[in-house]
Amino acid sequence: MRRTVGPLSLAWLVAAGAAGGCSFFDEVGGGDLSFDLPVARDFKIDSADSRWWPSPSQGVPDVVCSGPAALVSDCCQPPAPMIAVNCQEYPLSCDQEDNHRCALVFDYDDAVEVDLGHDVPALKDRPGRVLAQATLATIYTTVTSGVGTLPLRAASLYAAPQSTTSARAAGATFLADVPLGGGERQVDLGARARIGLSPFLTDFNTPFVLILSTHAVVKSGGAPNGVETIKVDGRVEVSF
Repeated sequence: MRRTVGPLSLAWLVAAGAAGGCSFFDEVGGGDLSFDLPVARDFKIDSADSRWWPSPSQGVPDVVCSGPAALVSDCCQPPAPMIAVNCQEYPLSCDQEDNHRCALVFDYDDAVEVDLGHDVPALKDRPGRVLAQATLATIYTTVTSGVGTLPLRAASLYAAPQSTTSARAAGATFLADVPLGGGERQVDLGARARIGLSPFLTDFNTPFVLILSTHAVVKSGGAPNGVETIKVDGRVEVSF
């Protein structure tokens, strides 16, 4: 990932040398700092986790449910000899994006804590300070394992107060849509996302969470099985 690092002051170089190596944050002059976003771990989507909806034992009905060729309009009541599905237990719906066929559709959210005050040494050493400004303009995402293992159609990133687990909870702020292909991808945050994220960054003594909300679409056939992990990082610039 490309990084732009500001000039280090002499005092900062001495301190970094005394610590015995390079730091993942750099002083960029005038009371400003630049550092990598300290995300605690990669996001993980696991079909064995309770957040992943299991498929019906009889499978998702392979039925056209919309348009002139539709056999049913209710995927929970497929035509005989198919067996009816309890849709209170399995959230089947008509997938308009895939030839109008029945599918098991749900969102899978994974939250990861970000604790700037604890994990960024330059901020940990200044607990009584207040940030005047904090900006994260760009994030980088990488599917680190299991690319395409699970039927994930889309993913979005949110910031939320500590202990929040759902992107639909009060206080969750949408940041950006996240690409799911292989390799590192750059995602530029829009002005509204940067403004929404700023309070979480400036109050660096209070941890917050990033939530990756993935949209799963399970079609007819065998039940999906596997794990995908997604890494998110970025460069934060702050001023005191």
